[in-house]
Amino acid sequence: MALTDDPSVRSAFRKALQKYLSDFFSAAREAPFVFEGGVLEGPQERHVGCVWFDTVRPHRSDANNEESFFGIRVFVHFQAPQEATAPVREKQEALMEWTLERLEDALRAVRNRAELQLAVGTDYDFGGWWDYFLIGEITLNHPGQYVQATVIPQARNRTRRGG
Repeated sequence: MALTDDPSVRSAFRKALQKYLSDFFSAAREAPFVFEGGVLEGPQERHVGCVWFDTVRPHRSDANNEESFFGIRVFVHFQAPQEATAPVREKQEALMEWTLERLEDALRAVRNRAELQLAVGTDYDFGGWWDYFLIGEITLNHPGQYVQATVIPQARNRTRRGG
């Protein structure tokens, strides 16, 4: 069975993306920055990220291909409720903006299989993985104090006609 026919290809992609993002963000911070699998909600008491597989759908212009949607959230340590003083809110806003730009840089650096393979090393089997992925919208969520992005790998549609 080819790796692309195995549902674990999505788990392997998610885990590689988690490792890469953990390394990328840790390099810019004094403390380790961890990305976990699954969706984290609400303000966090630590700097943490999460990556999850969300959905798959046929490609909008060619049903022989599919798009898989992965979510990424990067939380900054919760420090600034609405009633915080202006300097605290300003500092938190700057940290949120830095986080968005850091995530943009991280995803720009690995938009294809070869770049991601180089970044995470040989612990991951990249045979059969998507050749490239698109970066969806990157947004700030001020109440939750996180940055969210969507990554969309392209692949052959596993449910296409003819197998």
